[in-house]
Amino acid sequence: MTRTAVAALDHHDISRERGFLPETDPLSSFDPASHDPSVGAALEAFDQLSAELPARLDEGSVRQAVETLPELSADAIASLTDREAIRLCTLSGFFASASVHQVDAASVDRLPESVAVPLVETSRRFGRKPILSYDQLCLHNWRRREPDAALTEPTNLEALVQFTDHDDERWFVVIHVAIEARAGQALWAGANAQEAVRTADPDALVDELETLADSIDAQTEIMRRMTERNDPEVFAREYRPYYEGFDDVVYEGVDGFDGETRTYRGGSGAQSSILPSLDAALGVDHAATELIEKLTDMRSYMPESHREVIDAFDRGPAIGAYVDETGRDDLRAAYNDCTDSLATFRRVHFGQVIQYIRAVTGDTTGTGGTDYMEFLQVMQEETAAQTR
Repeated sequence: MTRTAVAALDHHDISRERGFLPETDPLSSFDPASHDPSVGAALEAFDQLSAELPARLDEGSVRQAVETLPELSADAIASLTDREAIRLCTLSGFFASASVHQVDAASVDRLPESVAVPLVETSRRFGRKPILSYDQLCLHNWRRREPDAALTEPTNLEALVQFTDHDDERWFVVIHVAIEARAGQALWAGANAQEAVRTADPDALVDELETLADSIDAQTEIMRRMTERNDPEVFAREYRPYYEGFDDVVYEGVDGFDGETRTYRGGSGAQSSILPSLDAALGVDHAATELIEKLTDMRSYMPESHREVIDAFDRGPAIGAYVDETGRDDLRAAYNDCTDSLATFRRVHFGQVIQYIRAVTGDTTGTGGTDYMEFLQVMQEETAAQTR
């Protein structure tokens, strides 16, 4: 079914308050008593290992712990609720990356059945790639310190799963969670802006564009806070290595994989659906280059529902072209405020990437496999060039 952006946001329960975060807060743990004893025991073992993960990595025993996890059948996994399946997907993704990329140990090229099967089966359910991606790292990896705490304030939030005990890692996650929550207003403003173009209502369009620019500015201010509690050395050396992708890894025991090796990109902010949605809403054009092909490939690592929202924005009317047609100065100014805000967001992010990765490691390739220096610079320049 072809939906407008408004209809797609509504259909997939993407709200102004949460954006692409789940409609209900993620599960913090399983309820073993609600399942058959064998399934409940397995889920309890997953919960236990998630709590022990930093210690297991420190002592070098994580691979043994993953190997000895109780196995869950495809039927048992299919019986889980969506929230349970998302938690299992998240834990499996963390355990898989911890096992393959254990710091201070040689990488391995196999995932044992105990973690490969739940990772693949849950990923199939949600139309995503079976590897630790942005959705597991951030969208489904948080809890509030207080039940009614605002999601847009990172000090209100905790990470559910971490590779380390460093508060830096928690801060990295919750900054992204807060940005995602704040982006909800921008997503709805962008969708309503497209509706204003459809109905030829320039006054409504000005209002929506002003809301959109304000939301992007608020996201940028949250992102600027990354440096408050996240040390670049800790990020680059201690936990970023676990965000790397898999090269020729065998997923043991998975139906349909036939023992063949698999290669996937690692977790990356380029797998967030915010900027692709806003680019599409505003009609920000990016030249067809190899970098854009990689960016498009990143969409396959997003949840299927989020890809559908981006596609709906892509199909929508071109706001920039409508602004040009009207010739109204107030409309042009409101549109330019949006693209200026978006360019500023990208500029601040680019500076942080240099600070947190290149300045520490000298690397120019991101965990998603792209040359981030060239990629981010081009995206920033092309956004700034949209000024009417």
